[in-house]
Amino acid sequence: MNEPAMPTRRAAFARGLSILLHPFAVFAVFALVVTARIAPSDLARVAMGVALAIAVVAAYVFWRWRRGDWGTVDASDKRERPGLYALAFVMTGLLGIWLGGAGTPMGRGVWVFAAMLLVAAIANHWIKLSLHMASLAFTVPVLWRLWPMAGIAAALALLLLGWARLAMRRHRLPEVLVGAGFGLLAAQLT
Repeated sequence: MNEPAMPTRRAAFARGLSILLHPFAVFAVFALVVTARIAPSDLARVAMGVALAIAVVAAYVFWRWRRGDWGTVDASDKRERPGLYALAFVMTGLLGIWLGGAGTPMGRGVWVFAAMLLVAAIANHWIKLSLHMASLAFTVPVLWRLWPMAGIAAALALLLLGWARLAMRRHRLPEVLVGAGFGLLAAQLT
C-alpha cells in the first residue's frame, strides 16, 4: 500500500531543514563558532581548511550524482555511501592535520569527527544511520560547554531535524536515533 505524499508546505519545510542542517553546513558553522570562541586568531585558517575539505567532498558528491551513479545528491541509498565515507574521512583527517593535529583542541575535535565518520562507515553495513543527525548531535555537548545558548539552539534544531529526516523518508526512526546517539557519544571524546 502506498503512503500518501507529504503535503507541499510540510515537504518544503522538511526539505529546507535538511538542506539548512546538512552535515557540510553544520560542520562549517560549528568549526567557525568553536574557533571564534577558543582561538579567534585562527579563524581565517580554519575557514580556509574547512572550505577546501567541504569543496572536495561536495565536488565528489555532485560528480557521482550528475553521472547517475546516485539516485539523490544525499547518497540516500546505503550502497552509495562507502565512497562518500572514505573521502569525507580522508578530507576530515587532513583538515585535522592542517589544524595542528592532536596537539590542538581544534585538531583533536576534527579527528574525533573523522573517527565518527569511520565508525559510521563500518556501521553502514548494518544500519544507514543518519549523518545529518550524527553531525548535528556532535555539536550539542561541545557548544553547550563553550556557549550554552548555542548548545540549546543546536539541541532544539536536532529535534526538528529528526522530524524532517523521518518526514522525508530518508531514514527510519532507529536510523535517526542511532545517528543522534552516535553523534552525542562521539562528542564526549572531544
